[in-house]
Amino acid sequence: MPNSLCPRVVSVVGGGFVGLHTAVMFALRSFTEKVIVIDVNENVVRRIREGKDSLHIREKYVLDNWGVASKKIEATTNYADAGDSEVFVVAVQTPFNGEKIDYSPLENAGNKLGEIVKKNSLIVSEVTIYPGGTMNHLGKPLEDKSNLKLDLEIYLAHAPERLTAGSTKWTPEKIPRVIGGIGPNSLKKASMLYHDCLGIEIYPVGDIRVVEAAKLLENSFRLLNISFINELKRSLDKMGVNIRDVVKAASTKPFGYMPFYPSPYAGGACLPKDSFMMESFTRSELLGVARKINESQPLYYAANIQKIIAKKNYRNILFYGFGFKPGSPYSINSPILRIIKELQSLNSSIAVKKYDPLISSESDFETEDEAVAWADFIIKWGYTGKKFGKPFISIEEL
Repeated sequence: MPNSLCPRVVSVVGGGFVGLHTAVMFALRSFTEKVIVIDVNENVVRRIREGKDSLHIREKYVLDNWGVASKKIEATTNYADAGDSEVFVVAVQTPFNGEKIDYSPLENAGNKLGEIVKKNSLIVSEVTIYPGGTMNHLGKPLEDKSNLKLDLEIYLAHAPERLTAGSTKWTPEKIPRVIGGIGPNSLKKASMLYHDCLGIEIYPVGDIRVVEAAKLLENSFRLLNISFINELKRSLDKMGVNIRDVVKAASTKPFGYMPFYPSPYAGGACLPKDSFMMESFTRSELLGVARKINESQPLYYAANIQKIIAKKNYRNILFYGFGFKPGSPYSINSPILRIIKELQSLNSSIAVKKYDPLISSESDFETEDEAVAWADFIIKWGYTGKKFGKPFISIEEL
């Protein structure tokens, strides 16, 4: 597609982790004149408008490119402000409470977009969902509200996100994307957008349900294998065998093996929810067992910590670092927060507090010195090599 056919105005629905990465990626392209970020959260819109220092997404790709990208980016809570857009990328969250997924944000986006979308517009969902979900929760409300026919007058596709938090190697334009359309015309439009305009390697698929299932497989695969390693860890710990040494030894095989390491919880915003979705529509018994192992893993780590505390009679326990993975500035589904809860239930006589220099707003102390001075014993999550002058242990050592 020549640059003249690439979209001048792009709207991104959802200003979170995926949405801001997408907005910056489009804003860095010469063909784009304006990128509009729509979010129902006024605080998110305000922080985007205020600039780099106020951004709620603290990712290197976003921050490093914000100076250039922000010149084209606008933020709003009003869908009507995006009426001139030629392409809409939907990147809303679908909240998960452990038992049910809320698809209403996606449906609301479909209804709102249906009020402003024009003929020949392309709508791409990057929202992970079960097979058929893009049509059920986005396509139907979009078509009903707009009175425009999908794949004939407006085009709908699914290109599930594949971002990884904290990665400097796998930036959005470097990650191959699987793309499916609600029909052949939608697939063609979306393929041209991602490949010809954005320059991304793509794998187009005729059946959109294959793409939806593929994304669930990617994350369910991770949860299955991490849960398997966690189960092995529990048995090998009793024998005095270090699971990490076992994984490293097995990793010397150059084929037929992929290393996974133990984790106190395979968390974040994706793995628990995506594996739940996969289990729900496939009725996978294996995945159900894996999810149960994953859910019980924080208690296993808390019990190990309790043994150390009881032996040394520590009273003030500080968790240093509590992102959803080591060094992450996000605490959503953090394994550390789950361990803290389990530890407090095991031993109500101790004081447990947390500190993370990257998540100051949720820390129990304003400074590191204050946190360390308070603690008798420190449990690290990430921050490799950091010493405190107090007894400490890393989660990886438990």
